[in-house]
Amino acid sequence: MGPVTHVACKYMWLRSATNTRSRRAETTIIYMEIPFLYILRTMLDWVCIDTTLTVMEWIKMEDIFQSVFIVRCYRQMDTDFPVLRGEPKALYSKLLIGGTIILILIALIWSPLFLFALVGTVGKPNIPQKADIAVKINHYEPIYVSQSNSDILQFSNSDFQKLTNRIILDNYASDSMMLYDAVDVTAIKFYENSISLWNMPPPDKERLLHDLSNGAKLDIHLTLTLKCNLTPEAVIYETTYTLTENKVHTRDKLIRLMSANFSNEKVIVPNILPKFITVQRQQANAKFIKDYDGKFKRPIILKKKRKSQVYWWEMNDYCNDRFYTEILSALPLSNCENGIVLYVFNDKSFPSAMSFLEKTGIIGLYTTFVYVVSRIIRSLIANNHRRIMFEDLPYVDRVLKLCTDIYLVRETQEYRLEEDLYGKLIFLYRSPETLIKWTRFKEDISETAPSSQLRIQRN
Repeated sequence: MGPVTHVACKYMWLRSATNTRSRRAETTIIYMEIPFLYILRTMLDWVCIDTTLTVMEWIKMEDIFQSVFIVRCYRQMDTDFPVLRGEPKALYSKLLIGGTIILILIALIWSPLFLFALVGTVGKPNIPQKADIAVKINHYEPIYVSQSNSDILQFSNSDFQKLTNRIILDNYASDSMMLYDAVDVTAIKFYENSISLWNMPPPDKERLLHDLSNGAKLDIHLTLTLKCNLTPEAVIYETTYTLTENKVHTRDKLIRLMSANFSNEKVIVPNILPKFITVQRQQANAKFIKDYDGKFKRPIILKKKRKSQVYWWEMNDYCNDRFYTEILSALPLSNCENGIVLYVFNDKSFPSAMSFLEKTGIIGLYTTFVYVVSRIIRSLIANNHRRIMFEDLPYVDRVLKLCTDIYLVRETQEYRLEEDLYGKLIFLYRSPETLIKWTRFKEDISETAPSSQLRIQRN
């Protein structure tokens, strides 16, 4: 298709648009919204058609033409559907337009919350199927190791309600409990005796006693490993209690237990056992429910046992405080004399199509979505005052004719005239006063403007 055919098609399109303004306006708007179509067509025209305009001048020319054409279509719609002056807008039209916009905005605001409510119904409980725990001092051999497979109890509704009623005064914990159901909470029981014997080599034992006796800084590590049924990766959580020089009482008891072949000493290691654990996005966290002292972790009791020259360690919960008596004692599997119990709150597992909701979180998703949507809507309604001079033009036929004249002289290869007319068009948009005169109705110009001011229109 040659340049002449291209311009002829454009003229036929303009001629047919005079009687179908509203449909052409809708078609033009849709055409402008299709990604890359407008700029691709503009670049192809500039490459294929002979012109004196640079690529940026060509883009400006095309932008002016399409904007003026859309304004002309809207003015034709105003003529076809006139509105009487001084008449308020009908209530049904306000409800239809304004009410629809309000409903859309409310739906956008609530849609993230609706998505999370939907996810909560389709998510499946992802409770632990296996749990391991180990306690060791620094890098030395663990002194306590245990596993739990069958002693994992899923909470019932009554168990969940008991826990909720007992922590009602803890605002943070009460709010966090609302994210879980009873099926998401499990009680994990570890028996008091270690499943492995304590066979520390004599050189390591001597080094450990030396560090304990000389007041060296030592760390007691408690490592918990959870394997859930719907996620392949294990969740590992580790807490540490540091023995410093001022913690003489605990250090002395450990020295007696380590050095003697047998001892009835009990070592209380404070602030090390995560009693309540939340598992979110494959990460464990113990900052959930705190005791009356404001701590999220509980003490443990370590003891060394012997039978026929065989040694092992035992670990139990610490029960001699008010928090255990009033809160923990009523929970499932709670038993002071037979090991320790942990309570795990695990997020549900979602389908792969909704995994992004699980990773993002409700706060992040809601904040991002609402902020982005609000900025997009704001960009659509803000700065309208800057477009008034170019969109609220009452009569644009003269400007539209000037654009078609540029197409015509370009086709007839009058390139100097093309430059002159394009310069005239640019001057028109640079001069608000001249643009106002050019876009008046014919009767307004004939009544108010002298003949000397109309030469630019007639030319």
